[in-house]
Amino acid sequence: MDLSFFQQPLLFFIFEFIGFFSFALILIREFYQKNTFRILEIIGCAIFGLILEIGNTYLAHTYYYSDLFLIKIFNVPLAIGLGWAVIIYCAMLLSDQYDVPWQVRPFLDALTAILLDLSMDIVAIRIGFWHWAIPLNQEWYGVPFENLAGWIFVVLSFSFLVRFLRTVNPKRILTKIIIILMPLIAYGGLLLSLIFFSLIVIFPYQVNNWTTLLSFNYQPDFKILFNSEVQLWKIIIFVFLLVELLNIVFFSIIKYRKSCFKKFDIVSFSILSGLHLFFFASIFITGIFEQYPFFILISGLVFLIHCFLHLLPYLSKPNIIYAFQKTQDSLKENQKMISQAIAKSLK
Repeated sequence: MDLSFFQQPLLFFIFEFIGFFSFALILIREFYQKNTFRILEIIGCAIFGLILEIGNTYLAHTYYYSDLFLIKIFNVPLAIGLGWAVIIYCAMLLSDQYDVPWQVRPFLDALTAILLDLSMDIVAIRIGFWHWAIPLNQEWYGVPFENLAGWIFVVLSFSFLVRFLRTVNPKRILTKIIIILMPLIAYGGLLLSLIFFSLIVIFPYQVNNWTTLLSFNYQPDFKILFNSEVQLWKIIIFVFLLVELLNIVFFSIIKYRKSCFKKFDIVSFSILSGLHLFFFASIFITGIFEQYPFFILISGLVFLIHCFLHLLPYLSKPNIIYAFQKTQDSLKENQKMISQAIAKSLK
């Protein structure tokens, strides 16, 4: 199906607007709450997003972005870098609603992000936002499995680092240095994870083709990366990662179910839901559903799981819905003052 008619500036503009607006919203929110370190985390995450996109496009050469994006830095749309910050930040807001150990929350963050990518990427490449080096009928409907695994590693590396820094003294010089270098450190962790993933999936192929084991080429060899044997191992390892994510997340939710919920964050839910719904609607707007009707099932299913993760604790134990913490705190303070006034009047 030819979808070139739908590759118009308006559709790209809407996508960029969502990225810029969401990024501005979360910055304004933290500025309103006077949370300096959270602002630094968001800005650091945006820099991290740009670094990983620029690095990946120049090193891997497995994908490239459309020229129809309005604002680009080194051929990478600025909205994509900001989008990483928005997705990771909102995922962390979601996991912060669960009273589970901080070491567990990055896994929930990674699950939240990969759920979005499972439906987003297959639609985005058919709209023309970006293009992969493989045909649309290979691997995850045109998306390499290592990209899906990469989403898990991206969020895990940044989320673990940020949450660790939240546990240490922010006034220490070493902590301040790590905060400044946070994007580079997180990107280094991502590269190590991807290298380890690649070694695992390619190793069986290299054993069977031992002569190539002695050679090294800086540029990726597409004949090896997208070899049928390598593709099989990529999906096996990715499914294993996804199952382990589900296992860790839902085991933790069950274990800490009695005190899992803190507050329902409407900002996180709205932004992530908006991204899900944008690509879900694009399936119908662009006519993709005519050739790929099962995309409706994929997008619908991951959106339901997304809603489940956000709403289940709230439905089981309703609490305050808030957008700005100070507003919520002031409401609680007013309620406390009213209760005290009523108690005094009854004496």
